[in-house]
Amino acid sequence: MSKVGIVSVDGHIKAAQQTYRDYLDPRHREAYDEWSASASASGGRDAGNIQAEIPDEAQWDLSRRLTDLESQGVIAEVLFPNGIPFQHNAFEDAGRAEDPALSRAGIDAYNRWLVDFCAQAPNRLKGQAIVRFDDIDRAVLDVHWAKEHGLGGIMMPGLYPGDRYFFDPALDPIWAAVEETGLPLSQHGGAGAPTYTPAGLAAILTLAYEHAFFSGRSLWQMIVGGVFDRFPGIRIAFIETEVRWIGPALALFDSRVEMGDDWMEFAAYLERERAFARKPSEYWESNCYAGISPFHPNQLPLEKLRAEGTLAPGEFAIRSTNAMFGVDFPHFESIYPATDEQVAALTGQGSLTRQDIRAVLCDNAAQLYGIDLVELAPIIDRVGVDLGPDR
Repeated sequence: MSKVGIVSVDGHIKAAQQTYRDYLDPRHREAYDEWSASASASGGRDAGNIQAEIPDEAQWDLSRRLTDLESQGVIAEVLFPNGIPFQHNAFEDAGRAEDPALSRAGIDAYNRWLVDFCAQAPNRLKGQAIVRFDDIDRAVLDVHWAKEHGLGGIMMPGLYPGDRYFFDPALDPIWAAVEETGLPLSQHGGAGAPTYTPAGLAAILTLAYEHAFFSGRSLWQMIVGGVFDRFPGIRIAFIETEVRWIGPALALFDSRVEMGDDWMEFAAYLERERAFARKPSEYWESNCYAGISPFHPNQLPLEKLRAEGTLAPGEFAIRSTNAMFGVDFPHFESIYPATDEQVAALTGQGSLTRQDIRAVLCDNAAQLYGIDLVELAPIIDRVGVDLGPDR
């Protein structure tokens, strides 16, 4: 069969504002009513980041959402938040509240709602639980809770001032829980970035230039901290982080490794024993994925998306075995409703076979997030993209 259903690794959802109230601990509902009234008084939509022509309910009305996405050939989604209770920045995916107790309450309410939302179509909706790493014991419980309640992965938290760095061995109980459950980690673009003020074009452009750095920090910190050596079963996807930086960052770390450790003699007072055994680029191949979203040559010049076996010795590129496709519905920067144009750009990439294209559009994400494509075969036959003959 030449048809393939797209698995978008970047979708955003939220509950209606009033719905969240039912998922909150009752002791926080009065505070929520005040916050909700203030949010409503601002006159904004109950929608977070959303295209103007897409109705708010496309986020929480499953029938409407599936209709919109099937029109694009999308059969399943990996889901991130688009607004949670008490957040003070409307455009921050895993929004934080100014009061830590309310921030925790908002996350818990979102995760509870997420379970119910995804349970309507568990093979098509792979919600990523919000898990904070500030309380390690609680984070371990949250990872296991996400698995027990059928969620599809863990949203890697952003790194903010005062947080533990990802190379800190104190986080090992969390990594152990992630490996034990088999849930993938997903680092979404912009996680950990500052809230730039004053709001306006300068703030938006600064975030556009810098968000990949802030959300990419987990990559090199986990590598040099030996996380993948101690927990080789961990898989992490970098979603909408852009990908141009990945090759140069890994090449730099590879060159540092090849220099040996003599260059660090000036810091002999530091603990110098390496926690990692391989070249950094090798961990990318075995443990990491790029969710290219919204899929477009602006995110990755398609000549940089290469099939296995087409690289020269020492050359790095995002390979078809490590790349995935994102629509970013319903964000304003989404490729919806013109997904077909980006699929055509991908299928027109001459170095990729039909098998490579299937891997990027569907197979890699299905394997990583546990999506049963056999079960979805009737939907693929109905709405899937026809890739035509192999080449």
